Amino acid sequence: MSSLIITTRNAFLFFCMFIFSQLALATENTPPERAAISFYKAYLSTDSINNSAIVSKYVSDRLMKSINDSSMCNYDSDDSVPAAELEKLCSKKRECKEYKGNYLCDWYGIWIEPDVNYFTKSQDVYPSWKSNIKTSSVIQKDQESVINVVLGDDTDPTNALRVTLKENNNDWKIVSITK
Repeated sequence: MSSLIITTRNAFLFFCMFIFSQLALATENTPPERAAISFYKAYLSTDSINNSAIVSKYVSDRLMKSINDSSMCNYDSDDSVPAAELEKLCSKKRECKEYKGNYLCDWYGIWIEPDVNYFTKSQDVYPSWKSNIKTSSVIQKDQESVINVVLGDDTDPTNALRVTLKENNNDWKIVSITK
């Protein structure tokens, strides 16, 4: 009889541990959510001197090319690109449109706003954005995830973004950000 009690008790304890471990896993952020949070924490931190290293870790090469080429054509270039190459790049006709009060142009299939920071969709960064980054998964497919990211709290204006990430060799890279 005592062995039956011990077996039943052990089975009950095992069942409880299993249930709690599954609950813990369910509340843990998914890898794309962790990537989005890690990106924004690093990108918005005041001590991040070299954002290019952060961007190269979390942002796809294609998105970076779109942002960089748009920036070179919309602002004064730093002479790192020969004038003839810059002229060739910038003289190409691009589809542009107004969307939700913003002016956007198509750079290789990615819509870029020329007058705001692409990653924050804002010209300003508020103090509460640095310490208040919330996510919720919208769509999770095998190798693509769309995450809602909210920067800030009620002390400053909040900023709601939709971040799309794709998995590449077990790394999640940001491929687009929209409001």
